[in-house]
Amino acid sequence: MKEFVKVGLAQISARLGHIEYNTSQIVEYMQKAKEEDAEIVVFPELSTIGYGSGDVYLDKVDENLEALSRIVSEAGKLNLWAIVGYVEKDLRGFFYNSAALIGEGEIKGKFAKTQLVNYRLFDEMKYFKPGSLLPVFETPFGKVGILISEDVWFPEAARALTFRGAEVIFVLSASPFDRGKIEIWDDFLKVRALDNILPLAFVNMSGVQDGVTYWGGSAVYSATGKIVKRLKLIESDFEVVPVDIEESKRLRRRDIRVREVRRDILEEVLKAFDEMTKWI
Repeated sequence: MKEFVKVGLAQISARLGHIEYNTSQIVEYMQKAKEEDAEIVVFPELSTIGYGSGDVYLDKVDENLEALSRIVSEAGKLNLWAIVGYVEKDLRGFFYNSAALIGEGEIKGKFAKTQLVNYRLFDEMKYFKPGSLLPVFETPFGKVGILISEDVWFPEAARALTFRGAEVIFVLSASPFDRGKIEIWDDFLKVRALDNILPLAFVNMSGVQDGVTYWGGSAVYSATGKIVKRLKLIESDFEVVPVDIEESKRLRRRDIRVREVRRDILEEVLKAFDEMTKWI
């Protein structure tokens, strides 16, 4: 197994509803990732369709799915793995804020955001159904997990991916700038890395759309919670960063927090949750 995986952080600025423009950006950055010898390139949340509110999600989903097919084909030609945020549609016509893991010219796996956001400019519950599965995917460079934005604000999702053997977690986001927001995100990402003794690669949207500023600042966090690399704030940026996926194995030989989790305590947590929900 490889010690490092070369991850391309593609911090793009996706325009809401401009599928062709967004797709062209994604293909351009995949080509750049290939030129710079990345093994996998990761894009922000809803990269194909853009993030925001409005009924664009009702009108542009099929076009976004056609764009994803083109992206899969281009990735296959480049012999490159990629993770792309997009809108998924199920057989009943329901929409999901999703991410596609692309490899070997096909979609190897899909993940649907579990924690939808519905405050301030966010209106995800109006358009999307929440996901409920937390899969881990096999790749040539190890087992990977995917989370989308608010999923990382809750400890359970990252913990489940860790228990399922994830060796790195990729976090896709479209987080607007707000006072203290960068520090809040850093705190959550560092704690998830520390709690699970696992590296995280975070890719955030950049630029200004419809008066909303996305702060970028994509970063890689080591299994010790340290920032390995931070990309530029606000503007689009790209960098290939080697992510150490063996460090967590070395650290876990001495650190018992993953190895010796107790099932009876997990069951006690679930009992406490059931007790709490009786009063809600």
